[in-house]
Amino acid sequence: YLDFDNDGLEDILAGGLTADNKRGLRLLHNEGAKGFSDVTEMLPPELQTQQLALADFNMDGDDDIFLTGPGGLKLIRNDGGSLNHYTQVQLVGFSYGNSKNNRLGIGAQVELKAGDLYQTKTVRRMTTNFGVGNRDSLDAVRIIWPNGSPQYISDPSRRQKLFEESKLKGSCPFLFVWDGQSYAFFKDMMWRSALGMPLAVNGKDTTYAFSDRSQEYLLIPGERIKLKNNHYSIKITEELWETVFFDKLALYAVDHPDSVEVFADERFVAPPFPGKEVHVVEKKQYPVSVTDGQGTNLLSKIKTYDFQYISNFNLTRYQGLAEPHDLILDLGSVSDANKLLLFLRGWIFPTDASINSAFTQSSKYRVKAPELQVINAKGEWQTVIPNMGFPMGKDKMVKVDLTHKFLTAHDRRIRIRTNMQIYWDEIFFSSGQSTAPVKMHDIPIAKAALNFRGYSEMYRKGGPFGPHWFDYDQVSQGQQWRDLTGNYTRYGDVLPLLGEADDEYIIANSGDEVTVDFDAAALPRLPAEWKRDFLIYSEGWVKDGDLNTAHGQTVEPLPFHAMPSYPYPQNVKYPSEKHKAYMDKYNTRKVTTDSFKSALKP
Repeated sequence: YLDFDNDGLEDILAGGLTADNKRGLRLLHNEGAKGFSDVTEMLPPELQTQQLALADFNMDGDDDIFLTGPGGLKLIRNDGGSLNHYTQVQLVGFSYGNSKNNRLGIGAQVELKAGDLYQTKTVRRMTTNFGVGNRDSLDAVRIIWPNGSPQYISDPSRRQKLFEESKLKGSCPFLFVWDGQSYAFFKDMMWRSALGMPLAVNGKDTTYAFSDRSQEYLLIPGERIKLKNNHYSIKITEELWETVFFDKLALYAVDHPDSVEVFADERFVAPPFPGKEVHVVEKKQYPVSVTDGQGTNLLSKIKTYDFQYISNFNLTRYQGLAEPHDLILDLGSVSDANKLLLFLRGWIFPTDASINSAFTQSSKYRVKAPELQVINAKGEWQTVIPNMGFPMGKDKMVKVDLTHKFLTAHDRRIRIRTNMQIYWDEIFFSSGQSTAPVKMHDIPIAKAALNFRGYSEMYRKGGPFGPHWFDYDQVSQGQQWRDLTGNYTRYGDVLPLLGEADDEYIIANSGDEVTVDFDAAALPRLPAEWKRDFLIYSEGWVKDGDLNTAHGQTVEPLPFHAMPSYPYPQNVKYPSEKHKAYMDKYNTRKVTTDSFKSALKP
């Protein structure tokens, strides 16, 4: 197909055998509703072709024809097509640090709208031409990149390079908490689930992420969340290219003397996950020395929780994967005999399904989780924790138990090695077993409702090396993603779905929000010189819409606790008869891709 006269209607160029068994070439002009007319006489006579290709040889805005035949390679230059208006689109994918698609966007779908004209083309070469007839301006272009991620450009110019935008498309649901004045972004949650995420691709065999539901405890400092009408109120939003399955939610008050601090273990590890516990720190102790592998002094970076991150490592072309880098800590003269815990606060920029599919097919790229090494008796670095875990998302605390991990009497140096894109903020340690009391209290859910909200304004917290952050008060409601199709939970009361982990869950789409209020009436009064923090617990699954995610275009197959894997075998079934009744009652909101597909069509 080509639009040789740039009138906005695609014509047909056909090469092959004629009725008398000769190799010929025919050109058919698109007359719109009238069909096609044969205008082969516009071509040089007696053309014979074996192969043909299109490209704008002289860059005048119309496609020229290259063909091979008995006489060798020929160029047929198009000298009239550029009389009509045209636009040329050249895609440029990231080549360093944030790559999710190939450099030229080959395989992407480009849609163009100009007045009453709508066109779509698949990118097969460096420049893609669109004829727009006598239309003076363009309204919009939408790119569907090879990984399926959409990108919109309003009022594009006629000839321009369209660069892949640095866009967060997957992360997990967002937690906002009432801080006394507004709902403030706190962290992302349910990060331990990545249904259908490919980890390794080997021919026809693919290894996927574990199918266990995310079971996650996050610590909310008491100063971050305030009462609203005697309730602790939170919002959980789904704003990225994902479908989320909320099965259980709980909030616990964590009361303790205000002379100590408490922390939760918020690192990503394989099952079994850290449980419902907090770690008491009576006094933060900081390393006496912090350097990278080249000896750069980083001590000032880690002494304050301020969203200023250690970032002096080199990136590769892929998002989430850096060049191997070291972080070396010297804890000084501390003993490791009696409960020595290391705490590292930070965030991770993760890979995604398409990136995993790309770099697992090359021996050059392999993710290396952080390993922890200490000095042995020979004065050499020796690995004592092969995988210490990493922050599960944004602004998370990693707890590492160093008790009895050192191999010499006095050397307390630690080396953390990885090639993951991890940014560390505050790093400290605690020694000794605290005797400070901690009391936990359940805070029951008073009400929970699901509704459509839209998409928060996004920015980077702390500068270019900080995590993506979100402003709840700045919201847009236009469609941003191609939805996973299927049945979602209807809007309204969803309180009965959050009490137990029973495979009867909220199915929320991108743009949806769950508002949950916890009743604080039964909480005991705090004793003098005590503080109240909180643990929030979530259980469920998340599946993103990346084209390389297994079943990433549909809500089904639905997850459940007893599934052996995801995707699960055909002989494994969900739902049961019991769950069908729940589905018929709650999951009645059908979502299709119709509005997404027609977004640019007149």
